[in-house]
Amino acid sequence: MKMAQEKIEKSIKRMYKLLSQTYRGNWQNRWQGAPYFNQAVEEGKVESIVGHTWATMEFWFLLRRICPQLDSLVNSIEVYEILLNHDLGETEKGDVPLYQKIKGVVDDKMVERQGIEKLSEQLPRIKKELLRWFDEFEGEVKTINKLEILLARWINNLHGNHFALTFGKRLAHFSKEINSILQIRFVPYTNRLIQVLKQRGEKEAVEEVKQIAKQHVKLIKAAGINFDTSRLKI
Repeated sequence: MKMAQEKIEKSIKRMYKLLSQTYRGNWQNRWQGAPYFNQAVEEGKVESIVGHTWATMEFWFLLRRICPQLDSLVNSIEVYEILLNHDLGETEKGDVPLYQKIKGVVDDKMVERQGIEKLSEQLPRIKKELLRWFDEFEGEVKTINKLEILLARWINNLHGNHFALTFGKRLAHFSKEINSILQIRFVPYTNRLIQVLKQRGEKEAVEEVKQIAKQHVKLIKAAGINFDTSRLKI
């Protein structure tokens, strides 16, 4: 009994140490260097890594009630846990927005992975799972078959787009860059999710995803963005 209590106490201490390190994500802000966010930043409307993580989980909380068939096909707890931890490494290194990446800024994902390794040293039992999720999440989208990973990536992208549409300014002026970003993320993520669902014969879930994607496209075009949807299979 005493040994068991000591083990629990040790794990709790490690848990608090890990949490104390991840709190830095509250001050690691996203969107830095994306010009359509300059005004929002000046007004103090910034999005932290932690804020983004919460929003992706809230997104799934709402979406799974709109898409009951899609919800029935996945382990929702795992989706939440993947979303909760998908940017854990960025609490160490910070975020490089895709706008900067298409301009040539390098985002070293190995540094982010090393950040997860460093943080999870406090709780080695979860280290393997966190690294597995990270590797799957950052993998080539066309090779991903696991619905929980595909769904988490899609939600992560939907939220990022919606945040930009909500707080970004002069989006039409940056149509060329934003269209490039959409071609890199939204289009292939949506297409792959639909493809895997079709392969499994999940027609109702396919229609749910298509409806969400179509509404997303409407929001993007309503912002004056010249979005080329010719490769989007909805």
